[in-house]
Amino acid sequence: MKTLFRILPLIYLASLSEGIAENPSSVHSHEEETFEHHVGEVNYLTGEGASIGGFLFPELFVIATGGIFEPGSHAEDFASSEHDPLNEATIQGIDLDLILNFNDVVTGAITGFAHQGEDHEWEAALEEAYLHYHLGDHLSVGGGQFLNTFGFQADLHLHSWDFVNQNLVNGRMLNEGELVTQGGEIIFRTPRNGVLNFAFGGVRTHAHNHGHGDEEEEHHEEEEGHEEEHDDEHDHHFEVDQAGFDNHVASADYKFRLPFDESVTLSTSLAAGENGFGRDTYVYGAGIQKIWNAHDHGYGPEFWPGATMLRCEFMGREVEGLDEDGEALDFDDFGFSTSLFYGLTDRATVSLRHDWISEVEVAGLAERHRISPALTAYLGPEQRVRARVQYDYVHSDGIEGEHAAWLQFQLQWGGEGGSHRH
Repeated sequence: MKTLFRILPLIYLASLSEGIAENPSSVHSHEEETFEHHVGEVNYLTGEGASIGGFLFPELFVIATGGIFEPGSHAEDFASSEHDPLNEATIQGIDLDLILNFNDVVTGAITGFAHQGEDHEWEAALEEAYLHYHLGDHLSVGGGQFLNTFGFQADLHLHSWDFVNQNLVNGRMLNEGELVTQGGEIIFRTPRNGVLNFAFGGVRTHAHNHGHGDEEEEHHEEEEGHEEEHDDEHDHHFEVDQAGFDNHVASADYKFRLPFDESVTLSTSLAAGENGFGRDTYVYGAGIQKIWNAHDHGYGPEFWPGATMLRCEFMGREVEGLDEDGEALDFDDFGFSTSLFYGLTDRATVSLRHDWISEVEVAGLAERHRISPALTAYLGPEQRVRARVQYDYVHSDGIEGEHAAWLQFQLQWGGEGGSHRH
């Protein structure tokens, strides 16, 4: 609760600030885009210009990923979310997005996701189905099922990720990186076009387990197995999967640009709700994004040769938990993700990410560092094929392998292709 009262005033005061430059990163990147459809201009091979009734615009993304690991380690050992690759060679995701736009007054989206889980078993789910009603230029209200906005990463679909896998801090703090909320949103553009988002509702939890959760629990069990006698602290058994939001959540997120430097975007976020123990979890975050030699019109930077972007995001969490005997067992943890991007050409970007999450001994969560250099390029005349090569170096007591290499291909049909699509 102390964190709640510390962070909320900061978000409120920031939202009242003047001199904010226009068009920061949007809440749902596609909600403010304007789509124009002209009869006879549909490219049926690529889907460019395709629409249904002139108000429903389809996009399809197919993402295939393969990995190489050290002997004895597997893809799921490196995963921190259900959308990370979970097999050595896999269909990491199939995203079907139906973007709705009724004369820019009512906008929304319906998005479905399918992927191959562990042992190549197919899983599918409805990720988003929401509408927003725009009450003028400064206020939008809406609801449905949506990816809750929290910082720079949480509301991005897999096809919009900058790396093969989820940021470690997002994967731990926000229900495997995606806080799927069934409820309502209020989106307010502050006087100089900052974006303040309030969201509330129930939480759709993930109904399956993955190797990353098992790995950390096994690490905790191994530590206990080396001790024949336990003190009172280690006698407590803690179900760490119950620490995430499980019932309902309320959140606030505010993004704005500095009045004296439009190339800097700041973000501050807070979420509070009931966890799987029937008690409360609080997550708070802050981030900064700086762009050099590029422009950001609200949907991410447009990269070309020499364009550079630095993004840093911090998150902390307070969990009120219970052990197996029903006794209170609370803990705090935190982490950060820092990424640097550089445009080699207007089609290719090289990037470097450093992730870190803290150790939580009582919950059996190991400290983890990860360094991830990557090269992303868009191929072909229509730039609808994306290729990505990424290397991960992971340092953690809870994982056997430390090195992984990934090769990923993404195919796109519909929408606008290429590295400038956002």
